[in-house]
Amino acid sequence: MAEMAQKLQQQLKEVGSKLESPPASKDALIKLLKQAANCLSELEQSPSPSVSDSMQSCVNAFAQKDLLTHQDRDVKVLVATCVCEITRITAPDAPYSDDVLRDIFHLIVGTFAGLGDIDSPSYERRVVILETVAKYRSCVVMLDLECNDLIQEMFRTFVSVISDDHPQNIFTSMQTIMILILDESEELQENLILILLSVLGCKVNGSSMAARRLAMNVIERCAGKLEPFIKQFLVSSLSGDGSYLNYSIDHHEVIYDLYQCAPQILARIIPYITGELLTDKLDIRLKAVQLLGKLFSLPEVPVSEAFQSVFDEFLKRLTDRVVEVRLSVIDHLKNCLVTNPERPEAPLIIKALSDRVLDYDEKVRKKVVAAVYDVACHSFKVIPMEIASFVAERLRDKSLTVKKYTMERLVDLHQLYCLKSSDGSTNLDDCKWIPGKILKCGQLFYF
Repeated sequence: MAEMAQKLQQQLKEVGSKLESPPASKDALIKLLKQAANCLSELEQSPSPSVSDSMQSCVNAFAQKDLLTHQDRDVKVLVATCVCEITRITAPDAPYSDDVLRDIFHLIVGTFAGLGDIDSPSYERRVVILETVAKYRSCVVMLDLECNDLIQEMFRTFVSVISDDHPQNIFTSMQTIMILILDESEELQENLILILLSVLGCKVNGSSMAARRLAMNVIERCAGKLEPFIKQFLVSSLSGDGSYLNYSIDHHEVIYDLYQCAPQILARIIPYITGELLTDKLDIRLKAVQLLGKLFSLPEVPVSEAFQSVFDEFLKRLTDRVVEVRLSVIDHLKNCLVTNPERPEAPLIIKALSDRVLDYDEKVRKKVVAAVYDVACHSFKVIPMEIASFVAERLRDKSLTVKKYTMERLVDLHQLYCLKSSDGSTNLDDCKWIPGKILKCGQLFYF
């Protein structure tokens, strides 16, 4: 064992000595760098004085500007691998001056862009660099060095290269680094938070689901620290003061994801959301309806206590003066019941829907019939029979379109009841009223 250790120390001295005057040939340089990387990877943290002495020539070699700023892609990755190992071995002590460390972190962050190419021959080395930076918290040194622009570049790189094809260790390492930077920052960089917000939402162009999930996880873990800024961003966006127009971030998409990962951040902006729901500007009102409809339709997520007042106003949009708004609300309320039939708000939603079956606009009446019977067909027990029967009165609607559509949906419901009763999952007696309703209207030819 001692002999192996001595051999390793000798190899370190030799390769370090050769790297102090790097060969001009790329192939020869890469061969040396691979040897150095292999030797350094064998060393443990806090090595003995003799080991530290043996690696000193390597430490000195990698402080050279020529190596740290080498333009060849393969050389860059190998140099980054070696300096990562050196910082790991010497941690928590910094082995270099601040200027050298800045060059090292520029090099390291540059290697992260290649993580998007999983098939690259250097991919595994890049992964090791990422994991080392995360595990040994070396990214925090970037804060001490005030490498603000570089940190922003790293955040942008992470959200742009992370993919659903990446294994979990890549996702976890990126998340760890981002959380460390945010947690250890004495003063948060506004741009870092904007980078996270820019990939939120299910409609963000060019953003993968992995980037969205990464941002949501980071925000969830750092919610307390991020809350003041995110609140400022949302208030500014919701009030329309234009402060963040240059960032092309849709605040509705941000709210949608925050509701799922850090709803506490939204508590103080609820009046602003309500304001959008009640504004005279139709386009804004419609966007607010669409946002809240998506929020309230999230599976297995009941309306939070903080959002109860907004939910009440959302239901009132069923009486909005604009037909388009009423139709949108009906669609979203139907989705609320389909995604979570057992939600506590179900009776209130059903009552509000049935009240609109007498709306003066035939499109709204037809939409209510569709919503009620879609939900009834999806889950028989959700819609009470008295509501289903009440809506069936649209068989007498003054609009032939509504009348015919109601009949078609009643036939669908009756057929489904018959099928379900055959396997014993429901009672056929529950729908015996349906044929009678239709027959009373004299529409026998539909059978």
